[in-house]
Amino acid sequence: SVGCARCHDHKYDPITAADYYALYGIFQSTTWAFPGGEEQKRPSQFPPLVTPEEAARLDQLKAAEIARLNSEIARIKTEKATLDGKSFAGGIDLAFEGQPIGKPPASPWMAAGPVAVIAEAQSPFTHIHPAGTRGARLSCRPSGEGVRYVFENALHATPGQLMHFAIDFRTGDVQSTDQPGSYRFYLGRGVVQSVAIDCSVSASEFAVRNGGNWEVIRKVEPGTWYTLQLTLDPNKKTFSGVVGTAGDITPIQDKGLGPNWDGVADTFICDGNGHVTGPALIRDLDNIGLQTTPFNAPGSESIPAPKLPADSKEQIAKLDVDLAAVTKLREAEEARVAYPVAYGVSEGKPVNARIQKRGEPDQLADEVPRRFLEILGGDTVSTTSSGSGRLELADWLTRPANPLTARVFVNRVWQWHFGHGLVATPSDFGSRGELPSHPELLDWLASEFVASGWSLKSLHRLIMQSRTYQLSSEDNETNLQTDPGNRWYWRYTRQALDAEAIRDAMLTISGKLDRSIPDVHPFPPVGTWAFTIHNPFHAVYDSNRRSVYLMAQRNRRHPFLALFDAADPNLSVAERTPTTTPTQTLFLMNSPFVHEQSTALAQRLLAMPGDDAARVRLAFEACHGKDPSADEITETLAFVSGYAKKLAEQGAPAEQQTVGAWAALGRVLLTSNGLLYVD
Repeated sequence: SVGCARCHDHKYDPITAADYYALYGIFQSTTWAFPGGEEQKRPSQFPPLVTPEEAARLDQLKAAEIARLNSEIARIKTEKATLDGKSFAGGIDLAFEGQPIGKPPASPWMAAGPVAVIAEAQSPFTHIHPAGTRGARLSCRPSGEGVRYVFENALHATPGQLMHFAIDFRTGDVQSTDQPGSYRFYLGRGVVQSVAIDCSVSASEFAVRNGGNWEVIRKVEPGTWYTLQLTLDPNKKTFSGVVGTAGDITPIQDKGLGPNWDGVADTFICDGNGHVTGPALIRDLDNIGLQTTPFNAPGSESIPAPKLPADSKEQIAKLDVDLAAVTKLREAEEARVAYPVAYGVSEGKPVNARIQKRGEPDQLADEVPRRFLEILGGDTVSTTSSGSGRLELADWLTRPANPLTARVFVNRVWQWHFGHGLVATPSDFGSRGELPSHPELLDWLASEFVASGWSLKSLHRLIMQSRTYQLSSEDNETNLQTDPGNRWYWRYTRQALDAEAIRDAMLTISGKLDRSIPDVHPFPPVGTWAFTIHNPFHAVYDSNRRSVYLMAQRNRRHPFLALFDAADPNLSVAERTPTTTPTQTLFLMNSPFVHEQSTALAQRLLAMPGDDAARVRLAFEACHGKDPSADEITETLAFVSGYAKKLAEQGAPAEQQTVGAWAALGRVLLTSNGLLYVD
């Protein structure tokens, strides 16, 4: 009923949209455990089962160890890149010299649109990179196309440390028929997730974003190569530098870094999102750099080509071994569980929700303080409370002045025992729901349940010790005419066992039920998780423990439980709809699980002292809860004897004849209505 008030006040029950969003605010103020998804494939925000102080300490120790291993990996990679001559100015192949001519730049570069590495795009500047033979030409015009480079060794804001960025660029010839726009250089974290600097080049000017606004620095001409060097000061949140040609340098002084930059520089992008709108200009790029040490100034002497040591191959091979070992240590540390956690919720930042008109998140109305339903008291969460309000909600739900929770609960338990509740609509006690058949009984059970301290065991005991529960399911013609639906409980309503009870009963009767305390499910290591909507996790962890310990997945039910009408884990299911299908019968006839339990039952019967008639009595008592009649014993013994004879005719060994015959009896008893239904 409350869910109906998301878009508007409830049409029938006294529940308003304000009530809905008052409760919504409580759960919006809660942090939910995240199991992983499309973008973030690792779980997060699982509440720790240690004190917050201990969790913080252990997190810090783990983070420090991962940082140490990352630093060691970065050192090895840098040393290796230096030895093989591929790393200059803070990264591998920042001058495109490792890319084949005539093709789009490939790893470690990423390109979108018409981009090619060509000899004509080689920069004339050699003060940062050695003289090269090629650069990148970007002929892409849409604003979202261009190139991207992710620096393997990201730079992080550190007190007293500066960051230095460099790039050479040239704008292609601009035709009179063009409607030129501009192109942009971006440096920051991720794909424009956190902007450090933005630079823009049009057909006639070079501009930078000073804080949040574009500012033109100087004039530029198409066809001329320019070099740009910037120094980022994360502490002052400013950047300075120069841009120009060797003989025409323009200074850039104390411009503002991105106001929301988080201090991480790991990505360079050149695209068409510059300060002038329109199709992006054709441009050449070369000689990118990002490091913590200053670059040589424009016009200074050229950087010589690297001279590799004679034993560079041997040193690189050793570094590869070291890199693999340290990477394995980091993966193990990342996968290591620092402390036990629970798949649950924890307190988040307290916030009051706003009403969403017609349930649309982008159509917000008045803010509603967190509180209980008006019809049940309307108590509010204190403005001084630092919690979400879940504790207050639990108190409101279970206080003596609110009997609704207990009434709903005992009705569900009664329904589980009798097949239908005292209220026939277990999820609707409102004006559109059914009235209770026995209102006084419902109230008395609810009051006894609360008085027992909300003890579920006491409630079960109270119901099962009643005369009503212990009635036979046999019909009475007079009562059947008066009350064919058994609304007044003049007999016990015959009902099918649920899926879990069928499985548990078979395991118990066979003697195969494992009563030990189960361990955790053997999930794959968290560090290997890469599940998505299109590649979801799925597994079945079979065991001989009770069905309550089976792993339950939201997206796919356990095969056995699904076959016998278990509840859908994706939903709150008030009532299960029992079915009788051919696939259920085929499962009971052919399933290895049923055959294993019947064989174990046969071995259990054969191990007991006494004659075969005593074994038959035990089999009926265990499977059907009754003593067999003399005729049933005779017929059963004849069945076992005949089955053993057929096995003998087929050449089965004597021992297999005996066990096989009694196992066949076990299959009959385990799959018959005497077990599958409760009378």
